[in-house]
Amino acid sequence: MIYKVSYCIVGRPDLGAIANLNTLPSVGDQVKLGDETVEVTEVIELIPPRGDFGYLHVTCQPVQETTQTGP
Repeated sequence: MIYKVSYCIVGRPDLGAIANLNTLPSVGDQVKLGDETVEVTEVIELIPPRGDFGYLHVTCQPVQETTQTGP
């Protein structure tokens, strides 16, 4: 199945994407959109699958960069 996925990033109306995926996205997945890495927080089926296509809306939040400091 091919999943047509609409990505929306909370608090970022200027960043999002539409992509075709071969695997179903899941909550907790990390995705690179442009130069930013985001984490999937919600996956919603927009309409029932049609043929070999599934239609999904995915809500994401930016991943906080963590920096490590030396001992």
